[in-house]
Amino acid sequence: MNLFESRYFNINRLLMSLIGLWPYQKPRSRRIKMILVSILLAEGITAQLTPFITHEYSTSLVIEVFSFSILCLIYVLKYNTVYFNLKHIREFMECIRVDWNELQDEEELEIIRKYARTARTYLYAFVGVSYPGTVAYISLPFLPDILDIVAPLNESRTRILPFPVEYFLDEQKYFYLLLSHSIVAIIIGIVTIVTTETLTFAYFCHICGMFEIVSYRIMSAFGKSLSVLLTLNKENTIRIKLIAAVKIHQKAFELFEILTSTLSLSYFTLIILGVASLSINLFRLFQVTTLSEQKKEIVLYIVFVIGHFYYMFMCNYMGQIVIDSSTDIFKKACDTQWYATSSRTQKLMLFIMQRSMKSCKIVMGKLYYVSLEQFTTLASMSLSYFTVIYSVQQ
Repeated sequence: MNLFESRYFNINRLLMSLIGLWPYQKPRSRRIKMILVSILLAEGITAQLTPFITHEYSTSLVIEVFSFSILCLIYVLKYNTVYFNLKHIREFMECIRVDWNELQDEEELEIIRKYARTARTYLYAFVGVSYPGTVAYISLPFLPDILDIVAPLNESRTRILPFPVEYFLDEQKYFYLLLSHSIVAIIIGIVTIVTTETLTFAYFCHICGMFEIVSYRIMSAFGKSLSVLLTLNKENTIRIKLIAAVKIHQKAFELFEILTSTLSLSYFTLIILGVASLSINLFRLFQVTTLSEQKKEIVLYIVFVIGHFYYMFMCNYMGQIVIDSSTDIFKKACDTQWYATSSRTQKLMLFIMQRSMKSCKIVMGKLYYVSLEQFTTLASMSLSYFTVIYSVQQ
C-alpha cells in the first residue's frame, strides 16, 4: 500500500487535494484549484481592507479591520508557501518513502511508526480544536434568523457577517450570498493552516524518528555490556553498526537542512504576522469585555486568542522535540562503553558525538529558533505590544 494513502497521511492527502496542495495530484487539477482558492482569498482580503475607503479613518477602525485581515494574510502566506514549494515537498516525501522501505529491523520500523502516530495525534489535536471552533464561528451569523423563529420581535433582527467587510452591495439584501463567500474563505483558510502545519509536523516527526534510530543503532552496536578484551569479529560488527548509524544520522541532518531552508523565510514572516494578530486580538478582547454593547462578541475573541496561543505553543513544542531528539544521540553515545573499544572504533564514536553535541534548532530568518523557551518570548512580546496599543488608544 502507498505510504501516503495509509492512515498516517490519508487525512492530509484528502484535505490538501481539495485545495490543490497535494504534490501528487494532477498538475492541471492543482492549477485550477489554486486559481480558484487564490481568487477567493484575494477577494476576502480586498473586501476586508475596503472599509478604509468607505469609512472615516480612525484607530478603532484599523484595529477592528486588522484583527481579521491579518489572519487572512496568514492563510495566503501559508497557501503560497506550500504551493510554490511543492517540488521540494514532493522530494522530501519521496525521501520519507525511501526511508520506510529501507528499514528492515522491526525495532527500527516500530520507532518510525511511533513518530508517524505522534504526527497523526498532532493532526487530531489541531482538527479537534480548530474545526469545531470554526463551525461555531460561521454559525453565529445564522443566530438572528433562528431567534426570529424562536423568539420573534416586531421587526427582523439585524444580520451581521462574520467579519467587517465592504462589498458595495446592500448587506441585508444579499446577506446569504456575501455570507457564503465569507464562509468559503474561512473554511479554505482553516483547512490550509491545519493540513499544511500538520504535514510539516509529520516531516519533523520523521526526522526525530531517524534520530532515535541512530541512538538505537549505537546502543545495539555495543549491547548491554562489553568485555575488556574484544575479539576482532566483535570489533568489526560494532564498526559496521556504527557506520550504519552514521549514514542515517547524516541523512537526517540533510533532510533537516532541506526542510528548514525551504520554510525558514515564510515562517519568520508568519511569526511577525502572528504576534501582530495576537496583540490586536488581545486588545479587542479587552475592549469587548469593558464595553457593554460589545460583550456579545467576547466568546469570539476568546476563541481567537486561545487559538493564537495554541498554535504558537504547538509549533514551538515541535521545535523542542527536534532539539531533544538530536541531543539525545550524544547522551546515548556517552552511556555506551565506547572507551573499551579499539582506537578506530573510538574515533568513529567521537565523530558521532561531535556531530550530536550541537542540537538541531529550527532557525527562522536567522534570528528566531523554535523552542518552548521562545514560546514564552513570543507570548511576552505579544502582551507588550498589547499594552502599547492600549496606551496609544488611551
